[in-house]
Amino acid sequence: MTEPSRILLVRLSSLGDILHALPALRSLRSAFPEARIDWLVEQRMKFLLRAVPGIDEIHAVDTRAWRKRPWSIQAAVDFWGLVRRLRARRYDLALDFQGLLKTGLLSYLSGAKCRLGFSRELVRERPAHWFYTRTLDRPHAGAHVVRLNLALAQAAGGHEVSLLSPLQTAEEDLCAIEILLGKEQLSSYVIINPGGGWATKRWSAASYGQLAGRIQRELDLAVAVTTGPDEEHLYHEIRKHSGNPAPRHFPVSFGQLIPLCLKASLFIGGDTGPFHLACALGTPVVGIFGPTSPERNGPISGNDESVVHLLHCSFCYGRACPTQNECMDISVDEVFEAVTRRLARARAQKNVKDPPPVAAILCGRPPRQ
Repeated sequence: MTEPSRILLVRLSSLGDILHALPALRSLRSAFPEARIDWLVEQRMKFLLRAVPGIDEIHAVDTRAWRKRPWSIQAAVDFWGLVRRLRARRYDLALDFQGLLKTGLLSYLSGAKCRLGFSRELVRERPAHWFYTRTLDRPHAGAHVVRLNLALAQAAGGHEVSLLSPLQTAEEDLCAIEILLGKEQLSSYVIINPGGGWATKRWSAASYGQLAGRIQRELDLAVAVTTGPDEEHLYHEIRKHSGNPAPRHFPVSFGQLIPLCLKASLFIGGDTGPFHLACALGTPVVGIFGPTSPERNGPISGNDESVVHLLHCSFCYGRACPTQNECMDISVDEVFEAVTRRLARARAQKNVKDPPPVAAILCGRPPRQ
């Protein structure tokens, strides 16, 4: 394949999955610094890509609206309008990191001469691989999704790059976090993020509360609980079980979560977007895993910790559970021990040398809208 000058990346959602594809973007940008690299994403996820350096243009789609009214005139106008915009860019190469029928089809309709995706065994919906001109077979069993995405980029000529991902942050978000930490007089703190898109992936708020209390009393570290929209009740449940002092509640935006994570001593959470953000930034993490595999979806640093209970049905990737979600029946003691190990490891690394920041907050070239 000749060196591409116009590249389209297709990963529509979700927050964590897009974060998992960022090293692949940097791999391609490193190999083809002068190439135009665009990204096709869901409208509701566009905010994340605005924080990512190295993208020339973001193409946003609203597939939810299409599904609600698939036969409406407006849906047809929007769909074919997107196709015309994509084909007008005359892409040499399209990479589909999602492996769905719709993403494979959109890759094909983009008009890209070469279309790379995962093999039939790796795609989430098997018909997707029909639309690719080249496919990537599984590098090895249990490969982390970040490495799978990076392998796909390298199949197109991308370079080997770090798995960490620097992100851009607006000046007002940086200032907001500086003011917040100053007001709370926090310099060392642990983030607990109790949320999760699937109920089966969430550790109980009561357990998080007990953990927060032990971290503050036994390790003398402040705890900040971050929550997203409609998750405030999780903080109140944590507060009820934490004792005194109460952990702080920081219902911050995504943009504010970036500097908050970079300044944190540790991030604790399940398999969800904010957890993967912390991993991408290089923040030390402790992950609590149940229906999803930490080998595939967990921390990308070997220094980090994952806590799991292995059962005969482990890693079913189910959004509902017929056995009362036993895989998330993890004790506070187990997680607290993982916390102390990870904090000790982070302190030891800091004492050996004073490394540069793991992921700088950049002010790079903004994407065209």
